[in-house]
Amino acid sequence: MRISKHTFLLLAGLLCLLFPATAQSVFKIGGLVLDAQTGEPLAGAAVALKERPAAGAVSEATGSFSFAAPEGMYTLVVKFIGYQQQELPLQLNQSVDLRIKLVPTAYQVQEVEVTAARKPPLTETAAMGELELPLETIKSLPVLFGEVDILKTVQLMPGVKSAGEGGTGFYVRGGGADQNLVLLDKATVYNPGHLFNFFSVFNSDAIDETTLIKGSMPARYGGRLSSVLDIGMKTGDYNDFQVDGGVGLISSRVSVQGPLARDKASFILSGRRTYADVLMNPFLKNTDQGGVPYYFYDLNGKLSFILSGKDKLYLSGYYGRDVGALTLSDGRFDADFFWGNTSATARWHHTFSDKLQLDVSGVLSKYDFEFSWDFGGFNTVAQTGVQDYSANIDFNYQASARHQLRYGVQYTYHKLRPRSGEAEGAGGQVFSTERLRNKYGHEYAFYVSDDFYITDKLLLSAGLRNSYFTQVGPFTRYQFNDRMIATDSASYGRGEQVKTYQALEPRVSAKYELSPGSSVKAAFTRSAQYLHLVSNAYTTLPLDVWVPSSALVEPQYATQYALGYFRSIKQNQYEGSVEVYYKKMKNQLEYREGFAPGPSNRDLEYEFVSGCGKSYGIELFLRKNYGNLQGWLGYTLSRTTRTFPALNNGAPFPARYDRRHDLSLVATYKYNERWTLGGTFVYGTGEATTQPVRRYFLEGTVNYQYGERNSFRMQPTHRLDLAATLEGKKWKNIENSWTFSLYNVYGRRNPYLYYIDNEGSAFGDSVKLQAKKVSIVPFPLPSVTLNFSWK
Repeated sequence: MRISKHTFLLLAGLLCLLFPATAQSVFKIGGLVLDAQTGEPLAGAAVALKERPAAGAVSEATGSFSFAAPEGMYTLVVKFIGYQQQELPLQLNQSVDLRIKLVPTAYQVQEVEVTAARKPPLTETAAMGELELPLETIKSLPVLFGEVDILKTVQLMPGVKSAGEGGTGFYVRGGGADQNLVLLDKATVYNPGHLFNFFSVFNSDAIDETTLIKGSMPARYGGRLSSVLDIGMKTGDYNDFQVDGGVGLISSRVSVQGPLARDKASFILSGRRTYADVLMNPFLKNTDQGGVPYYFYDLNGKLSFILSGKDKLYLSGYYGRDVGALTLSDGRFDADFFWGNTSATARWHHTFSDKLQLDVSGVLSKYDFEFSWDFGGFNTVAQTGVQDYSANIDFNYQASARHQLRYGVQYTYHKLRPRSGEAEGAGGQVFSTERLRNKYGHEYAFYVSDDFYITDKLLLSAGLRNSYFTQVGPFTRYQFNDRMIATDSASYGRGEQVKTYQALEPRVSAKYELSPGSSVKAAFTRSAQYLHLVSNAYTTLPLDVWVPSSALVEPQYATQYALGYFRSIKQNQYEGSVEVYYKKMKNQLEYREGFAPGPSNRDLEYEFVSGCGKSYGIELFLRKNYGNLQGWLGYTLSRTTRTFPALNNGAPFPARYDRRHDLSLVATYKYNERWTLGGTFVYGTGEATTQPVRRYFLEGTVNYQYGERNSFRMQPTHRLDLAATLEGKKWKNIENSWTFSLYNVYGRRNPYLYYIDNEGSAFGDSVKLQAKKVSIVPFPLPSVTLNFSWK
């Protein structure tokens, strides 16, 4: 990917602004925020100056924070949910390094009733579309089957659209599901859904912090075009043992944490499992249904070590599986399937000085899927998956009170299995896709970014990412004739270079402070993505396949422009924003017209067609952060289209997840010391899909004629959900609470999919085709969950 002369000159000009820093009395305020009882670092604590609300920061995973302010006398305010607020006098005439210890509180005062204290005011940083999601707020919202779900809360943000009724999949600003980088302790999660995406793989008891970036992604993030969902696991209590958990209608969970060596090492282990199969199978064993042939489980674990005052080591991992079976056609079709994610992360954090910090990490990420079935004596096994080995070196350098510099190098070795399978007939004949091989690639990147103040009011964040991707063998490239028969081939040996791509990815954003409580921001982002997820519209199983960029498939590219106005009122009690964006995407993939999934010895890359995409819109966001009543209102007006020369006669068509209107209203209300109420209301324009417009018979065969691609609109979706949480009375060292929720309060039959049904005689003139709607939860669905905590 080449960078234009104008873009290069713009970057050069921006970098030149680094040097003419005038001699102003601006000093650094930095340090650590810790739990006063456990000594554990607090990630997400808000640190700001009362007299200058726009100056502040949020503590990182290590508890560290850093920001700059002009010389003067201030009051430093430190807030964190569940802890007593601290206000410290600060005479700022030189850079300071503070160690702040917050005391947990069991009672409520007005200043501590802040579920949004885990994030900075929207007006404070140059970042656009970046939101912190407090876990306390997530746990108080109504959810399907009573299962707390981070991804369903993400869907309630402006610019984020759900993948369907009840599902955890999401799309951001016109991008596909594969264009979201989902990280769990730095490990990429390729399929973040359980139970056909009705639940996410993230156990809320193991999660500490969640950040969504849907606008100007910092240069340290790469490999995706649309967004970053960065999820961090808890480090565990360094001083006391604690057990948390919950019992719901279809699943239960438990989490144990505590010290391995007091004040020096800790652990946390969390597990979750559904048990509808265990409870119902004894009653259904001798019935026609036979039982509930499905369950999922997952495990999270993390070890944290304080090696010295300057060194910390973290070891974390995740393992989850969905296991199920399927029987159809009176037992003639019998199938088993499983899929799941595995990840492991080792991270070393070293502090060289109060200015320079280092993070070194090694990561394993794996996703695999297997589906085997027996139909009429024909046995078939299909597999797909991704496996990554990554290494990262990241530096954080506080160059001066006006500059925060980040730079590093990242490397990932990809091993992908787009599809493979083997089939054996009743007569013993075997068909195997042995000619298909795994795909291999090396992805590496160098990045640098700098947040620096040009003036007291103008903050600029400039970054540049230089990424590379190399496809390596073994690989065989075939030449085909008009009848799609291979006529020639070129083979590459193991590790031999097949194709290399390179992309310069500049990211620039700026914030100008109009007043202490308002600012305007602008951003420009260019991104490259070397992996593609291609969707299969013929099944609801997770058979979508990941394929790498190769000699046959070019990388995806996106360019995004954004502009916004941000406002904070009454010391961030209220905040709001208006953002507009425009995004162009290249090399989007779809299956060719007429493609049908099935056994084949042809690489999937030959079945794809390439096109471009465009998305633009406006996002409105208003949130109340403090007080008994909290919540937000989000609204998005947008349009997303795709243009493929080989599809729809080359004419633009709406993307499947194109929605003109998307509205979400979220509220929580603390009624008294024991009762907290919550509710959400969502509305969205119906999804676009392709349906047949007529049917005809030709030589005794039924044929369907389809309309233009995605020209049919499903009905709009809207739904009201309610919840109530009752804090139980403490018994000895056990705290408990009950969460009651009602999903789809007024029983709206929201469409999940449509199918075509016939009315009248199939061989007469009276036959009619009618699209009929299928709803997943067409009635109010109650749930109850018991949560407990012992320490």
